[in-house]
Amino acid sequence: MSALEIRDKVCFEKSHFIVYQPYPGLHLAYHAKRFRFSAHSKYQKIDIIDNEAYGRMLFLDCNLQHSSYDSAIFNEALCGTAKASGVRHVLVLGGGSGQTALALLQSRSIERITIAEIDQLVIDACKKHIEGAKEALTDPKVRIVTGDAAEFLHSVNEKFDASIIDFTEQPFGNTNTSAIKRLYSDIREKCMGRCSQYLGSSVELAVNRRQRNQTTTLCKQFLSHVRIEQIFIPSFGAPHVFMHAGYGK
Repeated sequence: MSALEIRDKVCFEKSHFIVYQPYPGLHLAYHAKRFRFSAHSKYQKIDIIDNEAYGRMLFLDCNLQHSSYDSAIFNEALCGTAKASGVRHVLVLGGGSGQTALALLQSRSIERITIAEIDQLVIDACKKHIEGAKEALTDPKVRIVTGDAAEFLHSVNEKFDASIIDFTEQPFGNTNTSAIKRLYSDIREKCMGRCSQYLGSSVELAVNRRQRNQTTTLCKQFLSHVRIEQIFIPSFGAPHVFMHAGYGK
């Protein structure tokens, strides 16, 4: 077999992989050694697979959400600021995989975690197939509210010490600034103005930069001490951006 033939040879069948596009111009194909779960909920397609390189992986609409190999890196980037701040009650917007709760429960100061997750099937699938999810989501400190997270925060008559925005990369689309403004306004009023959020890839494509700049600009209209950091996530194939606000300098 020639070098060209070896290079072009596909090592797995097309039906046995999931393609994730972190940004235009790059497609990552993750081999599904085994599909642990695959279904469509009312809201999205949910896949949980075993992969030789990254272990157990969760995808929502083919968008990578979790891998057992480097979940600790992602979780610390998202939750580390809240864990170190001494807050007691944290609101997680999204978070049905249980990974955010799992990370927050490592903090001795955090006494309560409220998770607002719209998709019950994500919760059920992750409890069964993602390591640590069942223990985290059934912990006595954790309360789960099933429904639209942004609507829950807007309507709830309750105060929180901080918030973690654990949505997919484009929860409101690229142009729905009113929904984003309302979210940050509610965080200012009900979460002490504190939040941490995943913003997606740091690659400097126009679409990525525009989305990040829009989100950061809107956040700064309502919250103070906005800080951006880049963290390389191996399973995502690139550095990714996390934003923290309201925690001071």
